[in-house]
Amino acid sequence: MRKRIPTRRSAKAGFTLVEMMIVVALIGILAAVSSPIVNGFFLNLRAKAAARSVADALRLARTDAIRTGSPHIVFFSAAAAGDPSATDPGGTALGADPTTGGPYPIFILRDDAAGASNCRIDPAEIRTTVAAQKDIAWGSTVSGGAAPADDTHGLADHSSGSSFQTAAGAPITWVMFRGNGLPVGFDAACKLDPVGTAGGAIYLTNGQRDYAIVLSPLGAVRVHAFEQGAGQWTN
Repeated sequence: MRKRIPTRRSAKAGFTLVEMMIVVALIGILAAVSSPIVNGFFLNLRAKAAARSVADALRLARTDAIRTGSPHIVFFSAAAAGDPSATDPGGTALGADPTTGGPYPIFILRDDAAGASNCRIDPAEIRTTVAAQKDIAWGSTVSGGAAPADDTHGLADHSSGSSFQTAAGAPITWVMFRGNGLPVGFDAACKLDPVGTAGGAIYLTNGQRDYAIVLSPLGAVRVHAFEQGAGQWTN
């Protein structure tokens, strides 16, 4: 009976401790390099989701106004980002978002409890809130103050996160959809502006990419993202 002689392959089968340490080190290096890329990817996803939620809120308010025939107001706390005291024109708070502790970024109100629109949040009125997205802020950081072509006000400074204003030029953080679906602005005294003057945009950023949610004077909504490489807003 012949004695079996180990082959070179079987004699060297398996990993040595040094080889295993090298593999672990390589995995650590790859993880460290890829982590910012992965984090940036998910950060951009959250920014895109936040922009869509704002656009959806505007579309929902318009649709419900047409369906019910009742005015629907969209309050957005852009001018008071991080300030829990954000209110309607009468001083009623929009409520605290548990995600941030600040006001809800979007607050939709069916404004008909008083029998007629009074531009105020009344206790019996139906309301819908939109929660904030983590690490997403109002305003713009990389677009350099540039505005999409369809932002009818085209303000150079979007630090407040909004270009909405009354027909007289006063900044506002709300817009009303009347029963016919057309948006109108109004002042603190609930004086409605003429139809066709309520276009504007809401700006969001994650520090790497800016989004603009533009409402046309006739109620159409479009979402734009600012592409740094091209230096312009895209659809």
